[in-house]
Amino acid sequence: MLHNRNNKISFRNLAVSIVLNSFISLAELIAGLFINSLALISDAVHNFSDVFALILSFIAARVVEWDSNHKKTFGYLRIEILAAFINSVSLVLVGGYIIFEAIHRISNPVPVAGLWIMIIAGTGFIVNAASSLLLKKDAGHNLNIKSAYLHLLTDAINSLAVIIIGALIYWFNWFILDPVISIGIGLFVVKSAWDIVLETVHILTEGTPKGIIIPEVVNEIKSINGVISVHHLHVWSISSQFRALSAHVVVSDGMISERSFIITEIEFRLRQKFGINHPTIQLETEVCENQSVIVSINGHQYEKE
Repeated sequence: MLHNRNNKISFRNLAVSIVLNSFISLAELIAGLFINSLALISDAVHNFSDVFALILSFIAARVVEWDSNHKKTFGYLRIEILAAFINSVSLVLVGGYIIFEAIHRISNPVPVAGLWIMIIAGTGFIVNAASSLLLKKDAGHNLNIKSAYLHLLTDAINSLAVIIIGALIYWFNWFILDPVISIGIGLFVVKSAWDIVLETVHILTEGTPKGIIIPEVVNEIKSINGVISVHHLHVWSISSQFRALSAHVVVSDGMISERSFIITEIEFRLRQKFGINHPTIQLETEVCENQSVIVSINGHQYEKE
């Protein structure tokens, strides 16, 4: 059976972030409705999407630890990617909604209380900055937590921008800045989330992991003493930390016990150089049928035998 090898994350930090963001989201929404500020309402909606994202991340981080079984032979590692995908797509949708609402308001700006905007946005900045710091360490090795961390980081930056706009509205009555900053927030939200959408879709469609070049993998395997050729090679990701490979490797004829060192050497090199931690190698003494192409990726074929 396969067991999850992902680095452990801090569930306590994730839970604290959920509580803090639930509080600030509700506070910003009430204040935004009370003073009629689209910037605060937009930030509140964004924060609510963060709460949803954090809850999904929390659930996914728990589920991903479950052991594999006969129905899920890879365990539940892919849950991390699904949660990251849902989180990032929700950000894109929220960003689009913010832009849509702001465009309607920009031609007819309404008076808003700049001082209250500064106070509420300032509180939001502190909460989001603190929450992002709590998740920063885990975001470095877990795509699921990375997406939640990105939510919080973008919110902190957005809140800082809203504070500045609140000050300008308070001192100069530039009410048009309220919908203008909302458009900026929406664009920033969409841009920051899109990269994770692309990355998760790439993983879900069994794409070659980022940073791995197939010809380099082939050449590395072929450089091992005793290897004649490689075909039927595939590399994909199950999660952000779990990379798998399967390949047929042609070797000179001989007893299995005399060739087992080749598999050991292949596994070591793949892990050390490419971060591939779940290789499946099939040794052959002659090229099997239908082996004309080692691998085909995005319409590009690599090395014909």
